[in-house]
Amino acid sequence: MSTSVRRILGPVVPLLLILGVVVLQHLAGPQHGQPGYTGFVTSPGVMLQGADRGLIIALLAVGMTLIYRTNNIINFAQSEMGFAAATLASLLILDTGWNYYLAVIVGLLTAIVVGLTIEFVFIRRFRNSPRLILTVATTGIQQLLVSAALGLNVAFGTGSATFFKPPISTSFGVGSTNFAGDDVLIIIVAPIVLIALAFFLRFGSFGKAIRASAERSDRASLLGIPVRRIHSMVWIISAVLSYIAMMLYIGNAGLPRGYPLGAEILLMTLAAAVIGRFDHMPTIVLTSIGMGILNASIRYEWPDPSQRDFGIALVAIVAVLVVRQTRGTRAGMVSSWQDSREVRPIPHELRNVPEVKWTRIGLMVALGAFVIAIPFWFSDSKLILATSIVIYSIVAVSLVVLTGWAGQVSLGHLALVAFGGAAAGTMTTRYHWDLSLALVMAAAVSVVMLLLVGLPAIRAGGLALGITTLALMLAAPYLLTANLAPWFLKSKLPLFEADATRFRPHLFGRITLDSDVRYYFFCLVMLAAAILAAKGLRRARAGRVLIGLRENERNAQAFGIGSWSAYITALVVSGIMAGVAGGLTVTQSRNFFILNEFNFYQGLAIFTIVVLGGLGSIGGGIAGAVFILGINYFVPASAEWAKFLASGLGELLVLMLLPGGLGAAAGDLRDAGLRWVARRRNIRVPSLLADTLVVETVVGADAPEAMAQAEAVGVQP
Repeated sequence: MSTSVRRILGPVVPLLLILGVVVLQHLAGPQHGQPGYTGFVTSPGVMLQGADRGLIIALLAVGMTLIYRTNNIINFAQSEMGFAAATLASLLILDTGWNYYLAVIVGLLTAIVVGLTIEFVFIRRFRNSPRLILTVATTGIQQLLVSAALGLNVAFGTGSATFFKPPISTSFGVGSTNFAGDDVLIIIVAPIVLIALAFFLRFGSFGKAIRASAERSDRASLLGIPVRRIHSMVWIISAVLSYIAMMLYIGNAGLPRGYPLGAEILLMTLAAAVIGRFDHMPTIVLTSIGMGILNASIRYEWPDPSQRDFGIALVAIVAVLVVRQTRGTRAGMVSSWQDSREVRPIPHELRNVPEVKWTRIGLMVALGAFVIAIPFWFSDSKLILATSIVIYSIVAVSLVVLTGWAGQVSLGHLALVAFGGAAAGTMTTRYHWDLSLALVMAAAVSVVMLLLVGLPAIRAGGLALGITTLALMLAAPYLLTANLAPWFLKSKLPLFEADATRFRPHLFGRITLDSDVRYYFFCLVMLAAAILAAKGLRRARAGRVLIGLRENERNAQAFGIGSWSAYITALVVSGIMAGVAGGLTVTQSRNFFILNEFNFYQGLAIFTIVVLGGLGSIGGGIAGAVFILGINYFVPASAEWAKFLASGLGELLVLMLLPGGLGAAAGDLRDAGLRWVARRRNIRVPSLLADTLVVETVVGADAPEAMAQAEAVGVQP
């Protein structure tokens, strides 16, 4: 097929595929075959309404694509950049009675400031960092912006209205579907903005500079193009696109007072950008429209929100896996893991030195005594929090294995915890299994789910696993409530109809775990087992292979190192730990409703745990869990904005000040102490000296001066 034909058909094919999905889901919908049901496809009015809202997704996807092309990162804060500014404008209209146009202008200026601030304060600080680290930083930026939006609701807090009157009063109908002024506003504004942006990028001098910077920033810089200024402009344009999209969204769906945006918008945006390979704008726009039509069709056929999320998630997963990403291109993320540092073991030269030996023993005894004393010091509510920290520390260890060592980002890892928890709870309550067998079943279910989405995603490359696991989290509520069972089995599977008294059966038929104290110690034992298993994997050949593949997969394969067996090992080990953690979570809470609290932002918070602790450090991951979940100890449950602020700000500060995470920082502090011991004992430790200044051996009259200089900097001359 020629290039010209491919360019013509490229934008049309994704739209036709999504329309085909609309037809298929319509034929399988619950209304098909019912009395009075005469339609073959979703009505034209519903499809037009979906296309109307798909234009909002197009604005977000185009903004995300611009940032990807200039910075080679996926901006997970794309919708939140405009949501904070749109929330401010909406509150000015709803709660203070401002003129619509004046409030929109204030919001637009705010969006410009937000985009410029993000680029200047955060993005420039990470310009020399691996692209993965910068991508992770956008999740911290996202949480800060969510905190700002929720804080604005608290600051105003004078009204309850969620809809404001649009500036256009025109309305019309297509069949039984009515289009009000807010719908007409989307139809008018979104195409105008997209067309104006296309002309700006295609024919404007600044647009040409943006395109040149996106192609090769280093070559553009040599040609005199102000790359930094271009990047600032791109972030401003992206923030403005996001603001326009969010203002149109709020005008159509209402202002979500006190609630952040869900994962649905981000997932549809990602799917559209991925199908367009972060490159071809017409494909991205048409795919966004198709995603909007699909979303509207699902809403019409299956009004249950979980069904709608499942449909969007399924399309996103298929899109990411079918549109294979190519490393080294715009659609693939080339990233170094140089900041994923592991804490090295104590050098053998110092292991038996009294100062080191007894300090190590003393710290271990103190930590063990504190952990054991927690149940006797804490109240019942705080003991439950401590147990949750232990359980989520197991999740952190599983992410260290999969992300820190295997190099595969899993943004929806919490979905595996949910599946494992549902499996364990079902086995103990409905079938009265022993808890040990229930945890085995939880691990098996999580492993199967991770392999189903993990193996194809790893083959696709880039951040495909992060997107597919994120989609899996969006689909989890639908799957866990067994809404698929009537379609496949023609019978309702009452997954959540269970005897709550059987949530904590005996362990091995003998050990009772009824008290919270006993359950805390049981979870502590499971955490210790997870740590030992992870360390065993790291010392084995499979662990060394994972590190080699993480650093440079192509070089490892060139030396005959197979990748699939190592990746499968990482997926299985990580899935087992996540499933066990899910079983422990449901058993601790003694109900299934805890699974309903697992959402998109909690999933990102779990990933933040590992980033804060250090992607390659087990101890750091546990420290991150203590930090993130410990926020609940100090922040009131009602102050949701403060939790987002603390977690987002903490993540960004660690990434900027401690790129290796808390674990690597603790390791550096320990190494400084070991160097002091080595100097004091006059012991040569090559592994420690390699991190300090090397002074050449000087012979002759200058030797005493050189030796004094070496001793001054802590080097053994």
